[in-house]
Amino acid sequence: MQSTACLHVTDSFGIRRTVPLLKPVFTIGRKVESDLHIMSTTVSRDHGEIVCEQGIYYLVDKGSKSGVFINGQRVERTALSNLDRITLGGADEYQIQFIVNDQSDQLSSTDGLASGEMNLAATAKEKLKNLARYVEINQAFKFSLAPDDVLTLVVDAAIELAGAERGLIMLKGDGEGLAFKVARDNRRNNVEQRDFALSTRVVREVLAENRTVILNTTPANDQQMQSVYNLSLQTVICIPLHQFQMQATVGVTSMLQRKLLGILYLDSRRQTGHLSQTNSRLLDSLAFEASKALENARLLHEEQEKQRLEREFEMAQSVQVALLPTSDSTPQSKYFELAAQSLPCRYVGGDFYDLMALQNGGTVLTLCDVSGKGISAALLASVAQGVIEAQFYAGASPAGVATTLNRVVVNRSDANRFITMFCSVLGDDGNFSWVNAGHNPSILARQTGEIEMLSTNSLVLGAFDFAEYCVTNTRLLPGDVVFIFSDGVTEATNGSDQMFGDQRLQDLVRRNKDRSAQEIKDLVMSEVLAFTSGEPQGDDITVVVLKMK
Repeated sequence: MQSTACLHVTDSFGIRRTVPLLKPVFTIGRKVESDLHIMSTTVSRDHGEIVCEQGIYYLVDKGSKSGVFINGQRVERTALSNLDRITLGGADEYQIQFIVNDQSDQLSSTDGLASGEMNLAATAKEKLKNLARYVEINQAFKFSLAPDDVLTLVVDAAIELAGAERGLIMLKGDGEGLAFKVARDNRRNNVEQRDFALSTRVVREVLAENRTVILNTTPANDQQMQSVYNLSLQTVICIPLHQFQMQATVGVTSMLQRKLLGILYLDSRRQTGHLSQTNSRLLDSLAFEASKALENARLLHEEQEKQRLEREFEMAQSVQVALLPTSDSTPQSKYFELAAQSLPCRYVGGDFYDLMALQNGGTVLTLCDVSGKGISAALLASVAQGVIEAQFYAGASPAGVATTLNRVVVNRSDANRFITMFCSVLGDDGNFSWVNAGHNPSILARQTGEIEMLSTNSLVLGAFDFAEYCVTNTRLLPGDVVFIFSDGVTEATNGSDQMFGDQRLQDLVRRNKDRSAQEIKDLVMSEVLAFTSGEPQGDDITVVVLKMK
């Protein structure tokens, strides 16, 4: 009789199982798809393999970090002999022995036992092995496994516990149907969806009644289960997978709600015998633990995705901040002071300002507010900032800048995207010219105590490509203050749902007009934040202060 090679594997629980070497290349590693799956952090995902060539078995190291050993000696590729002890790196909790012929071991283990005692011992051994396998799989769920690895691990374990030939997992998607995820056979091979015909009747029954269905030896005259007979199936097991969610109810402690996640399906064309109550409970427990592991994997993936997005947002924020004027680039003059700040309500915002000196000696002060918030608003804001700067360097007036930017927004953005803008130029002689394109009227606090609101009747940018914009002029005198701001200042809301308001802001600027530009800016920002009293910021807050000396 031809000898059969196998491995005797004793796990960390002291349970020994026999793994036949049925493949010409038998893989070993931490990867779930491995023929011998070793759950140890010291073992590589693709650690090693046993290759059969012309009847000789070779142990091969697949480039693992911790190595493979035969009888304590590290090897790269070495022929195996009967009773050789195999060790994988530091995974000492697993004992692996290569066996050429397992018959003598089977005879010696049952020698002297009566047939009844032998059956009882075999049953107890089988129960203990399955229980240890369940505990082993449950421990594996504590590893940071990818969702597909969890599914593969569950199907392999379920096939082993049920003694089935094939198994698969199907999960619910966004719709009502089930999506094919993982299918395996009892030799740990993947099975393609096109090659896996299953009893749809059994699956529909499980979905409809939300309970486990177990069928054994279906009669040919059972019309309700005709699909089982047509597929020549002797055993079919289908178990629902549930996602457990905490749902809060008014005045009642949160309750655990079950939501159908998918199904675990197992079948066999050979008679596997009656599924014991112990194994049935182990399968149900395995399905429960698998559902939890899948949910944990989903939550972990969501957390990783959230962290990735946060890193991208932080990078976007740093880019947007870099586009704003710095203290070094802010125009300096003996005739005026400038101070500005922008505080986005998210990582990035739709507000921006620009301060730049022109070659003819003038100084540009611009503040824009893009409709919306977040990344989309920030992208349009960066485009607008580039257009404004390019137009001013080309010698355009505030009206020309507004006209060009309006056409860009109309042609290059969504129909519901608009920009409000206050665009102004201060000349060396104190002449102040501006265009207000649908923006909040800026505040001009005269040294005499009078308040003027700098507004025009121009449309917002991006509404109509034929919109026209005109320039308004005034002269600034020493001590005058121009306060330019976005609506995030006046619309800041406190806990009582009251807004900061235009009048409050005008009074604050007028009372503090004798302060420096930096002091006025800091005072207004602190007053707005104090007014909201820790309430979430609902909009971007941006201010630009010009103080004439």
